[in-house]
Amino acid sequence: MVKDDILNSDLLYTWTSVSDELGHKLHCHAEYEIYYFIEGDVEYRLEGHPYTLTPESLLLIPPNSVHGVTIKSKALHRRVSVHFLPELLDEAERALLLEIFYAPHLYYPDLSKTQLAFLVQSVLDCKNMDGALQKVALKHRAITLLTYIYQLHSQNTASPVPRNERIQAILRYLNDNLSKSVSLDQLSEEFYISKNHLNVIFRRETGTTVNQYIRIKRLTLAQQEIWKGCTAEEAAYKVGFNDYSNFYRAYKTLFGIMPSAQAHEWQGIHEST
Repeated sequence: MVKDDILNSDLLYTWTSVSDELGHKLHCHAEYEIYYFIEGDVEYRLEGHPYTLTPESLLLIPPNSVHGVTIKSKALHRRVSVHFLPELLDEAERALLLEIFYAPHLYYPDLSKTQLAFLVQSVLDCKNMDGALQKVALKHRAITLLTYIYQLHSQNTASPVPRNERIQAILRYLNDNLSKSVSLDQLSEEFYISKNHLNVIFRRETGTTVNQYIRIKRLTLAQQEIWKGCTAEEAAYKVGFNDYSNFYRAYKTLFGIMPSAQAHEWQGIHEST
């Protein structure tokens, strides 16, 4: 059984999911994400960091981060994700509230005795409002939610997670060279590690291969270039794709929409904000 409930607005959308199906899928997107885990038997990976989630916990997911959940058993998996673009906030709000997504610790366990569930639900309740009121309510309720999380962050309730420093160094290198051609041979030489061992530890820590990681990251950067006004072709070559047909197929597979259609969709968002 899979049950999804989606609330979609111009700059913010929520995704409520209930599932008892096993699965594993990594993805990446330009939005900030507030991931509120309610129950289940899952493991989450965020840029090579493993998180075994506990009921009523919170994970903050920065934009452009490769992440995904592995559902480990048939236990019911319930969660709420709130995605939003920074344009939802004004400049001062961004400077303050978005810093929590760049803190060393992004996981907040056991928030059952806090107001988080109520504030998440208040965002979801906006789906029952009319369009004009919904737009105003979503912005203000999302800011209230972010403000409360900022307070939790200030109280040091976030939990540290163990890191594989070698993998983190490789990820930093890949992110610094996304628009360039990077091969396994080059990584092997740069980090003094055999290609076979590199493949093994990279997949173990991140849940994907080096090439797939690079592809997901490049596509997400291309998505943001389209958001800024680039054509799909310009965006493809800017982030390191040398063949537009390969870019087109990969983009549609990852995001479920043609790059040209997304450009048209986001042009409408710019005009309405």
